[in-house]
Amino acid sequence: MNVTYKIEYKGEAVSLNHYKSKHWKDLKKLIDPIKQTFTLLILEARLKPLRWFELTVRHNTRLDMDNVTGSVKPFVDCLRSQKIIKEDTYKEWDYLLIKFDPQIPKKTIIFEITGELKK
Repeated sequence: MNVTYKIEYKGEAVSLNHYKSKHWKDLKKLIDPIKQTFTLLILEARLKPLRWFELTVRHNTRLDMDNVTGSVKPFVDCLRSQKIIKEDTYKEWDYLLIKFDPQIPKKTIIFEITGELKK
């Protein structure tokens, strides 16, 4: 059975540029609080484990499209740590769409996860 979950994050986004420009300790200080928030949002949404998934990301941030992946990575890492997905390889995840959406509030990222429930 296929399901779709929607998780809305409001706050500062992590840019791909942060990964390139910050020392790993500084990057960790930036990412760890966001990962805590993502984990809480995932738990609140009561996601069930998935066999495979697709991810659509809508955002209204100041980031360029490619730089939004800096926020996608910690989100997907949290899906793994919460055992919603087993891996983030092409075997379980083969689709990512990132779209700017001026209709949602500023500093908002909406992660839409579509996938097949594990049996």
